[in-house]
Amino acid sequence: MKDKTTAIILSALLGGLGVDRFYLGYTGMGVLKLLTGGCFGILWILDIINIASGKLQPADGSGYSDDSNAAAPKANTTDPYDELKKIAQLKEQGIINEEEYAKMKADCLAKL
Repeated sequence: MKDKTTAIILSALLGGLGVDRFYLGYTGMGVLKLLTGGCFGILWILDIINIASGKLQPADGSGYSDDSNAAAPKANTTDPYDELKKIAQLKEQGIINEEEYAKMKADCLAKL
């Protein structure tokens, strides 16, 4: 996870050299900004705005460590009834034995 404050500071001070893009993991865009002076200043200003608004995230998709608007990790949204059906199918196919079936069924029912 990258720090949003650091990204904004790098973009404001050294964005014309592409340092902000290198920091966020966008090497190709960093080289482009380095060779063109932040695409003649236009991309430099746009990057400051996009980082501040949260539209420009780190390349690895991890989000910013200090971003309170970052998406929370998704909870397990599988339907327990669908999970029970899958467990029953595994048992019928002989992939799991009776003991494993009973344990998995109990775990699934505990979620209800």
